[in-house]
Amino acid sequence: MRKLLTMTLLPLLLLTGCASPALEASMPELRVTFLDVGAADCIVLQTDGHAAMIDTGNQGDAQYILDFLDAEGIEKLDFLLLTHLDKDHIGAADVVMESISIDTIYAPDYVKGNKQYDQYIAALDALGIVPEHPTQPVELSFGASALTLLPGKKAVYEQSNDYSILAHLAYGQITFLFAGDAEAERLGEYLDTSPQPVDVLKVPHHGRKNALSEKFFTVMSPRVAVITCEKKEMPDAAVVSFLQSLDAEVYGTIDGMVTLTTDGIHLTVSQ
Repeated sequence: MRKLLTMTLLPLLLLTGCASPALEASMPELRVTFLDVGAADCIVLQTDGHAAMIDTGNQGDAQYILDFLDAEGIEKLDFLLLTHLDKDHIGAADVVMESISIDTIYAPDYVKGNKQYDQYIAALDALGIVPEHPTQPVELSFGASALTLLPGKKAVYEQSNDYSILAHLAYGQITFLFAGDAEAERLGEYLDTSPQPVDVLKVPHHGRKNALSEKFFTVMSPRVAVITCEKKEMPDAAVVSFLQSLDAEVYGTIDGMVTLTTDGIHLTVSQ
């Protein structure tokens, strides 16, 4: 949707970069799907026989997530990244872990006092899974992409959202940043690394504005911005307006699943 606040759908966006024909021919398709789980996150990555997931929505989203994986023929995840431990990011983690093989689980290392956290920990214990708790950037290979997990720099944060592990994905010439629910403190840490702009930004914290939002969006300068939201938790109008002022195409999952596909040069967005 181009105008999130007026619910105007933008059904298809095709963006093209410059590259040699050899690069275009060598890259299989990467598909990134933002599932429609309301003001919660569940993102599925697929490429060349590989699949991975970032966050697992709310507890009530479990069957919807499993149905999507089944429809896509996904029987195994290379990894599951739980950006942080709030209930709208780990809600269906226990069911997903019990239902599908996962090579590695990545999550920040802290305790969150909610029922969904308890269910997540119980599932880890029952399945004998020991998650990875990165404290330094982790470089992962995912098909032909280069994926970097970027954990927070501190052991303890005042806000749970600031434990968010960011993920940067480069696929040919197309780049993504998945920013979890990072608030100003966490965004400040990331900005201190002098990051480069990205083509696609998963907007942090469902489009809530914080003290560093405008600086962060200006540095990221995304061509496409995706906001996970719903009628009961709409993004701040100032966030949508500012992103649009940067010429970003803004999509919200309030209008349904958002799917991005790329061959490393071209980027197509559909909803």
